[in-house]
Amino acid sequence: MGDQASLFAPLAKVTVSGFPLAKSATTASEAIGFLEELIAEIMKAPTGAGYLGIPADILSAHFEGKLDTPTVSSDPHIKFDDLSELIRTSERVIFWVGGGATGVDLEIARLSELFKAPIITTFAGRGIGASSRFSLEIPVHEPETGELLASAELLLIMGSQFDGMNTKNWSIKLPPKVAVIDAAPELIQRNTKIDIAIKANLKSVLLETLFSLEEKDEWVDVASINKKARARIASTPEGIAGMALVDAIDRSWPDEGRIVLDMCIAGYWSGGYARGKRARRMAYPVGWGTLGFALPSSIGAAIDGTATLVVAGDGGIAFALSELATLVQESLPVTILLHDDGGYGMLRYDQKVMNAPERGVDLVNPNWRLLAESFGVSFKDTNLDSLSNDLGESLNIKVPRLLLLRDRLLPPRTTSPRWRESQAN
Repeated sequence: MGDQASLFAPLAKVTVSGFPLAKSATTASEAIGFLEELIAEIMKAPTGAGYLGIPADILSAHFEGKLDTPTVSSDPHIKFDDLSELIRTSERVIFWVGGGATGVDLEIARLSELFKAPIITTFAGRGIGASSRFSLEIPVHEPETGELLASAELLLIMGSQFDGMNTKNWSIKLPPKVAVIDAAPELIQRNTKIDIAIKANLKSVLLETLFSLEEKDEWVDVASINKKARARIASTPEGIAGMALVDAIDRSWPDEGRIVLDMCIAGYWSGGYARGKRARRMAYPVGWGTLGFALPSSIGAAIDGTATLVVAGDGGIAFALSELATLVQESLPVTILLHDDGGYGMLRYDQKVMNAPERGVDLVNPNWRLLAESFGVSFKDTNLDSLSNDLGESLNIKVPRLLLLRDRLLPPRTTSPRWRESQAN
C-alpha cells in the first residue's frame, strides 16, 4: 500500500505540533527512531494511541545501534500553589474520581482520609478509593449523593471527563468551588465552570503536593448515608428488585473476581449500585449503547483463570452467542447471569415513559437451556431469592455456566428516563 499510515492517522494522538502519531517506516533506523518517539509521546498526558507500520522486509532487517528506553516525566513548570491554597481554605472537600485515576487507587483513599473527603466515583472509576471509609456506595444520580455534593465547599475532580451520563447532562448542583486535575481538563471546561484546572500526571500531583497538606476535620458520616440510601432505594417499587440483584452479587461474587456488564437493566443496576470493592474489578461501557460487549469481553477478563461474571440481557447476549464455544473450548471460569425480559427492556421503558406505543422491543428468544447445553455450558434457572447461592455455587463449577433470571426489573435512577424525577421520591 502506498500510504497505510494514513488509514490510522484519524485514530492517532496528535502532538502539540499538530502531527498525528502515525508513520510507515522505510528503513530499520527510521523504524527504531520513530518507535522511541511514539512511546514517549503516547505516554504523555493525555495518553493516546499511535501507529508504526513496518514492512516485512524491514522488520527482519539487522539493526545496529543503541535503543534507549523512553521516559516520561511531569512538567516541571506546573505550579500547584493555587490548588493547595484552595484545598487549605476549604473545610468541606469532596472528590469526584473517574477511570483516569485507576492507577492511584490507594493514593485516592489516603487523600480521602486526610481531607475527610467523600469519594464519588464515575462508572469507569468504580472501586477507586474503596478502602477509604469515605467512599460513597451510591451514584450521584440518587438524591443523597446529590445533596452531599451540593453541600460541599470544594469539588476536586480527578481523572474524569465529567461527562453527560455521569452528571445527568451537567444538571447536578455543584459546590461553589471546583478544581480539576486531569490529562485533558479542557474537555470538562466545555460544559462546567472551573476555578482551577491542572493538566498533569495525576500521580505526580498526588505524591508531590497534596499529601503535604494538613489533615481536615470530619464533616459528614458517609457510612450512615450509604446505609440509609441503599435501604431507601431497596424499599421503593422501582428499586426493590434491582437492589436484590445488586445485594446478591455483593454477597456472593469474590472481591478478586471480575465483572463485565452489558447495556441492559440488570447491567445498569450492577454498574451503578454494586459495591465497588476495588479498582478495575468491573467493566461497564455505559453511554455508548454497546450492546453485546460483555460476553466477548469476558474472554479477556477470564483468560488468566480469574472468576468472571457476565451480566447481560437477552438482547445483548445475542450479538455474540458464538463466543459460548470459546468459553468452553478454553475452559474459562465465566458465569453468565442472563436477564431475560423478553426483549429490549430499557427501550420498552423509554417508550412507556414517552407515552409511545411499543415498537421493535419484543424479541423471539431461544430455549436458553438447550442453547447453553448444546455448547457444553452448564445451565440453571435462578431467581432473586436463590441468586446469591447460585452465584456462590458457580465458583465451584469448572465449566462455563449460564444462570437464567426472569424476575422483572425496572431501570435505576442512573438511566436518563429517570433523571428528572422528583428528588423527594
